[in-house]
Amino acid sequence: MPTSMVATWRWITDRVRKARLEVKFILVASLVVLALMFLLGLWTTKSIERAIMQGAGSVGAAYLQTFVEPLISQEEVRTKTLSPEVKAKLDQLLGDSPLGQHVREIKIWNPDGSLFYSTAGQKVDKEQVFDELKRAMNGEVVVSRTMIAKHTYSGDERRSEYIEVYAPLVRDASGKTILVGEFYERPNYLLAEIKGAWRSTLMIVLLVTVPMLALLFMIVRSGSRTIDDQHTALRASLRHALELSNQNRRLRLEAERARREAGKLNEKILDQIGSDLHDGPIQVLTLVKLRLSDMRPSTTGSDTLTVPAESMGKLQQFVTAVLEDIRNISSGLVLPELDNLSLNETILLAVRRHTDLTGNRVAVKGQLDVNPSRGHLNICVYRFIQEALMNAHRHAPGNIQQLRYGMRRNRIVIAIADIGSPPKSPTLASQRIRLGKLMQKRRIRAFGGKIRTIHRSNGTLVIVLLPLE
Repeated sequence: MPTSMVATWRWITDRVRKARLEVKFILVASLVVLALMFLLGLWTTKSIERAIMQGAGSVGAAYLQTFVEPLISQEEVRTKTLSPEVKAKLDQLLGDSPLGQHVREIKIWNPDGSLFYSTAGQKVDKEQVFDELKRAMNGEVVVSRTMIAKHTYSGDERRSEYIEVYAPLVRDASGKTILVGEFYERPNYLLAEIKGAWRSTLMIVLLVTVPMLALLFMIVRSGSRTIDDQHTALRASLRHALELSNQNRRLRLEAERARREAGKLNEKILDQIGSDLHDGPIQVLTLVKLRLSDMRPSTTGSDTLTVPAESMGKLQQFVTAVLEDIRNISSGLVLPELDNLSLNETILLAVRRHTDLTGNRVAVKGQLDVNPSRGHLNICVYRFIQEALMNAHRHAPGNIQQLRYGMRRNRIVIAIADIGSPPKSPTLASQRIRLGKLMQKRRIRAFGGKIRTIHRSNGTLVIVLLPLE
C-alpha cells in the first residue's frame, strides 16, 4: 500500500481507538448496517431479477408458440429454409405488434447448433450445441442474459445486456423438439424494477435501522457515562489511596527524622552542657587558678601567706560568679538574664563581664538595630564573645583586644581581634582548649552561621556570621 494510505489508515484507527464508547458503537453499528443494507438490497434485487426473468421466459415462450410456431411448416423444417412470405411475417412481428414492443430480435436454432433463422440476418461460423440449447431441446424454458457468453453475439447484443429466452418452438409427430426459438427482450423494465427495488430496500432498511440505532446509541451513551463516572470514581479513589500512601510515607519519614533529630538533640544538649560549663565556670576557675598561681609566700620563711585585700576580693568575686553560672546552668542550662536583652545589650554585657574578670579593656565599636530580644541567639552571641575574649587573654595577654560588630545582608557580623604579638605556641596542657573551639563551631552552625579564625603575624582575628532568620 502507498505510504499516504498507510498513514491515513493509522490515523483513522488511532482516532477510533481514542474515541468514546458511544462513538465507537455508532461507527461499528453504522458499518454493520450499511453492509446489511447492501447485502439485503443485493439479495432483494437478485430475487426480483430471477422472478422477472422467469416471468419473461414464460411469456416469451407463449409468444413464440402463439405467433411464430404457426408460421413454420414441416416442409420448411425439413429443408431448413423459410419462404420470403414467412420471413416478412416474422419481421412484421417485431414492428408495431405487442411482441415487437418488448422483443428486440428473434433467432431459431436447429438441434445441431446451426442457426435456422435470425431476424437480424446473423450467421453462425461454427456450429455448437450449448447448454441452453440442450435444455430447450428437452422441453425446458431457459432465461439468461447476453452478458454471459453462450454463442456468438453481436456488439449491440453484448452491450445492451438483453434478456434472452430459449423455448421449444416446433415439435414433430412424436413430440420431440426439432426447432428452438430464442428471442432477445429489452431489459428496460427489468432495470427499472431492479432500481426501484434497490431504492425501496435501502429506504426500508434506513427507516427501520435509524430509530433503532438512535435508541441503541442513547442506551450505549448512558452506559458509557456510567462507565466514565465509575472510572472517575476509581481514579479519585486511586488518587486518594496514593495521597494516603504518600502521607503515610511522609509520616514515616517524619517519624524517622524525628527519631534522628531526637538523637541529635540529645547530643546537642550534652554539647550545650559541656559548652556552658567550659565557656562559663571553667573559664572563671581558670582565671582564679592564674590569680592563685601569681601569689607567692612571704620571704620570712613562715607557712603563712599574705594576700592583699583587693586580690582576695577579686577572688571572692570570681568564685561568686562561678557559683552563679553553675546555678544558672543547673536551673535551665541558659543564661536567664539574657532573655530580655537586645543583641546590643548582650554584646556589651559580655564585654563588661570580661573586663571585670580580667581587668583588660576591650575597644568596642558597632551598632545593631535588631529588636525585640532573641533569647537563644543572645546566648550564642554571649558565649562566642566570652570564649573569644578569654582565649585572647590566655594566649596573648599583652595584646590589645578589639570587637567590631554590625549588619550585612541581613546577617550579624562580629569580629574579635587581638593586636600585638602572635599567640604563644600551645603547650600540652593547653590542648584542652580545642574543646572550646569545637563547641563554638557547633553552636554557630546550629544557628546556620559561619565562623572563621585568621592567624596573623601580629595577633589573631575571629569572625562570625549569624543569619537573623
